[in-house]
Amino acid sequence: MSVAPHVFPPTLAPVLRDRVASKVGPLAEIGDDVLIDLLTTVFFAGLETYESERNPIRVVFLGKSPLELVMPEGAEPGAVPVYRWKVLRFDTPRPFVIPELVKLAVASANDRLYSAVRLVGDQKVAITGLAREGLNAEGDPFIKIIASRPGCLSIRSGRDRLVEYERGAILTGGEDVVMSANQVRRALDRAARAAGMDADGVPAYVDAIRALVGEMAAHGRGGILVISPEENPPGAEGAAYKMVLDSSLATLLRLSHRIDRGNGEATPPRPESVSFGYLLRNAFVTEAERVTEELGALTGIDGATVLNCNLALVAFGVILPVKGAIAVAEATGREGMRPRPVDLGHRGTRHRAAATYAADHPGSIVFVASEDGHVTCMLRDPSEAQVLLWRLGPSVAP
Repeated sequence: MSVAPHVFPPTLAPVLRDRVASKVGPLAEIGDDVLIDLLTTVFFAGLETYESERNPIRVVFLGKSPLELVMPEGAEPGAVPVYRWKVLRFDTPRPFVIPELVKLAVASANDRLYSAVRLVGDQKVAITGLAREGLNAEGDPFIKIIASRPGCLSIRSGRDRLVEYERGAILTGGEDVVMSANQVRRALDRAARAAGMDADGVPAYVDAIRALVGEMAAHGRGGILVISPEENPPGAEGAAYKMVLDSSLATLLRLSHRIDRGNGEATPPRPESVSFGYLLRNAFVTEAERVTEELGALTGIDGATVLNCNLALVAFGVILPVKGAIAVAEATGREGMRPRPVDLGHRGTRHRAAATYAADHPGSIVFVASEDGHVTCMLRDPSEAQVLLWRLGPSVAP
């Protein structure tokens, strides 16, 4: 297997543009040179310390937006102290340079507080204040650029991870192809239906799994994530960290989706000034985000993290058995037609263990990440004898 070449922050600019669905917004207002300067400056600021301490660098790029308060959709301004973004503006803009970002990072160590960067002139950016993120579950009008530790960048819009970059590699990319692959998508649909998701809720279920895979790819330690179509998945009985089943991601998704539809007993009364249903929905969405981050972090522990069809944590740190002769073939597209045989002998124990689990438990979707940023998906359809493998990344700009 070929190894993806190392890339530098300027290479992220075309990748980011390609992954931003909207053609409007802050990125549409700047040229590539400004975007490259944004990414490179945040990246190098993440390498610096302030008074011998290193703090995460958090920047939100607002483009030309003059807004200082971004409210939830349907909310009346000033009605209640609920917002998506609140900008605390400086009297005089500060230069967008590494020392300023490093100094302000002391204040923005809180993961909800960012240095607010705007376009203040003809393709010139400056730090114009501090921005506090509130309930931000809807489509975000801004772009967040975060250097949480040296040598990495995380570029996000709301809950969406657009680009995860670490140690010269882009760790995200390819999830859409895999999640829309017919065999994988059918398996995910079956798991979602087993969890009680209706047809309208299945996309949110798939998005949650996409987010979990993104979290696993982002921490750079590798891992195995098993999504079982069963409520009580086999193979975790002797795990040291076997859990008592508690709340699940699917439950949170069902509740938020039910409020979105506005039917049944889940629809709360709506005050005149702001939708209480919106607040309740965002409480569920925010909790789902926290659960996703926690589950993603657990995948960094040696062994597999096993979730049931409800996306509830069954066990983590599970040592999976490894068998020698597992028939594995790489799928050549969404349809998985004309797969090519794959020899996992050189990929190490993690990939062989993932293939063994996929082979022994048809219908289970197994994601495995290596420390170099590559993520693969393995699945054996109950009607097939071999395990199919899809590669998710990392991807690089053309």
